[in-house]
Amino acid sequence: MNQLGALDSKSARQLLENFDTLNQKMGATILMVTHDAFTASYASRILFIKDGKIFNELVKGNDTRKQFFEKIIEVQTLLGGDLNDVI
Repeated sequence: MNQLGALDSKSARQLLENFDTLNQKMGATILMVTHDAFTASYASRILFIKDGKIFNELVKGNDTRKQFFEKIIEVQTLLGGDLNDVI
């Protein structure tokens, strides 16, 4: 989970929780770019970009963070490539 610079995992988690508080309680919009599914699971909405175009969108809604994380992993699996790339 060291996608947040040189932060240790505890500090990174605290930062993500602070971002969540800023978003929920203060209405702040936070734009974050990451390849890390765990970090992305703190977001309320995710746009997946492939080849410069929006590939998919996920909205957390009423999902738990764990449920949202699992959905993120599913989309990341699809982002891995097309069937034609294997042959």
